[in-house]
Amino acid sequence: MKDLFDAITTRIQAPYFGYSLLAFVVLNWRALFLLIMLDATAHERISIFEQETSVWSVVVLPLLVGAILAIFTPWSRYIFEYLSQKPFALRDRIHLHADHQRTIQQTKLEQARSELFGQKEQELIERAKRDEEIAGIDDEDVKARLTNELATLRAERDKLASQMNSMGATLNADVLSGEAVKIIEAAAATKSGTILTSKSLSGRSIKAGNSVFGDKDAKSYALYESALEDLETMGYVKPQGPKREIFGLTHKGWRFAENR
Repeated sequence: MKDLFDAITTRIQAPYFGYSLLAFVVLNWRALFLLIMLDATAHERISIFEQETSVWSVVVLPLLVGAILAIFTPWSRYIFEYLSQKPFALRDRIHLHADHQRTIQQTKLEQARSELFGQKEQELIERAKRDEEIAGIDDEDVKARLTNELATLRAERDKLASQMNSMGATLNADVLSGEAVKIIEAAAATKSGTILTSKSLSGRSIKAGNSVFGDKDAKSYALYESALEDLETMGYVKPQGPKREIFGLTHKGWRFAENR
C-alpha cells in the first residue's frame, strides 16, 4: 500500500500532472468549495458538484493546460537565461575588475612591507657591526664614550620612528582610494562608526553613517564594495558578525578620521 501511495505521489509531483492538478483546482474551485463546505448529504453534494462541472472542466481542459505549461515552461526558462546572460556577464566582469584592483593594491602593500622589513634587518646588521667595532677598541674611556653616544643616537632614532608610526594614518591617506576615505568619514560622523551592507531584490548599497554609497548601479556598488574590502584588509574596519553585513571602525579607522 505504501509503495502504491509513493508511486502516486511521485507521479503527481511530475511537472505535467502537477500543472494539470493546478488547472483542475483553478477551473473547478467553486464546485470543490461547495463539495467540501456545503452542509448536505453526500449525494446532494455530489449532485451539486456535477452541476457545477463538466467533462471539459474536469478532464479535457486540465490535461490540455498541463500539457501546454509543461511544454512552455522549459522554453520560458531558456528565454529568461538567454536574456539575462549579458547583464550577468557584465556584472561578473565588474566583480573581476574590482578583485583585480584589490589584488594589485594588496601586492603593492606586501612589497612595501617587505622593503620595510628589509631595511629594518639591514639596520640591525649595521648596529651589530658597529657594536663589534666598538668592542674592539682597547681604550676603555673611548669605548665607554662611544657606547653612550651611540645609545643616545639610537634612542633618538627609535623615538623618531615611533613618532612616524603614530602618524601612519595621515601618511596612509594617499594609499586609500577616494571611495574608501568617503566611507570612513561618513562612518566617523556618527558615534557608532557603523557601516551596513544591504543586498536585496530592490538593489545593493553600503550605508555609512547617514550616507549611502553604491546604490546607483552594479558598477557603483562594486567600486564601493572593493573600497570597503580594502579598508578591512588595511585594518581600518572589521566585521561585527559572521554574516559580514555590519562593519565597525577600528581604532586605526577612528584615528584616521580624526586626522583628516
